[in-house]
Amino acid sequence: MEELPVFTFEIVVENRFGVLFNITALFSSRGYNIERLMVVPDSEPGVSRITMTAHCSPALAEQIVKQVHKQIDVISVEMTTKEISWPTSIMKNTEIRA
Repeated sequence: MEELPVFTFEIVVENRFGVLFNITALFSSRGYNIERLMVVPDSEPGVSRITMTAHCSPALAEQIVKQVHKQIDVISVEMTTKEISWPTSIMKNTEIRA
């Protein structure tokens, strides 16, 4: 079986309850797994940037972009096949005090 290409979706949204759920539901309802997901606040207050990658067909990727654009709280959507650099988390010595 041929492996599907990886697409990266950059989505700028209003930071409201349920927005992330609605966007990720577009992938899961079509049976595709989100490989990576990162949500960070944008420089503009009340706005967040969602970055996600998924293996899917080019036709499905285009369909997802169109469906995401229809979401009320979505400001912009960009899709690419370029690899992006993902931050990694390194835990420093942390202490939990009771």
